[in-house]
Amino acid sequence: MLSLRPFIKDMFIRVTHFIGRVSRRFYFEDYVRVYPGQWVYTRFGRKRQAQKNDLNNYLNHRKFYHFATQFVRGKSVVDVGCGSGYGCEILSQAGAEKVVGCDISGYALRFARHRYGGIAQFKKLGITDLKAFADSSFDVTISSEVLEHIKEYQQEDRAIKELKRITRKGGIIVIGTPNSEMLGEHGFSFDEIKKLFAANFKSFCLFENALLPFGENRLTWKERLKTGQTGVIISQRIDLSETVLPEDTGAELKSGLEPGYYQFGHNNINTKLLHNTHSWIIVAIK
Repeated sequence: MLSLRPFIKDMFIRVTHFIGRVSRRFYFEDYVRVYPGQWVYTRFGRKRQAQKNDLNNYLNHRKFYHFATQFVRGKSVVDVGCGSGYGCEILSQAGAEKVVGCDISGYALRFARHRYGGIAQFKKLGITDLKAFADSSFDVTISSEVLEHIKEYQQEDRAIKELKRITRKGGIIVIGTPNSEMLGEHGFSFDEIKKLFAANFKSFCLFENALLPFGENRLTWKERLKTGQTGVIISQRIDLSETVLPEDTGAELKSGLEPGYYQFGHNNINTKLLHNTHSWIIVAIK
């Protein structure tokens, strides 16, 4: 007998997304899912013990922030969509002069203020309306795994314009968001992400994720590679024991430039810090 669980899960997601569109809350799930500790919260706010993939998801999110640390020493930094605030701690420990985090989840911010309130400021703001921040407020603007949540509402361009507005001229914007070849509609194709940034920045660098796509999406990747429609490909050193992978699926990695320093404008980007399994990493200059 077939399990009804996948059907019920799919219907629940569809309903919550519909409610999100009607209510104009771009992130209907108001509970942080990626945060320090051994517990996670469901969409209903129920606490449960973290499983292996929950912990791996958290570890991979942290690695995005470790990549971003190379840009923040002595700088004013904002983390838009900061969730529970662990990224703000990483940025502060890397030498950022000032760190501000913002998110629309009251539950996440409550955790962040309690755990990290001594090293960062936290504000309740959404990525498409950062009105509390004046133009050119920050040297470095960071946003990890947020754009995909508002893509279905067609608000990604508005979000990018807000991130750009609050960044000073010559400042750095660092963004991570899933490659749709890995996570389906929960992400951006190469054409989509390239078009979005080309419309808003004269100078940006797009790094490919490390894992090769699974199943039919492998053909899309091969065609992109054949025609040169790719971002910068780095042969990343991936710890597969700390990676979220489909069951019974062997992981294969993209092969490209050896990790080292990649020249981008006046910046030498340390690509040894990339541990980017599923997402595009974009570095842009305002």
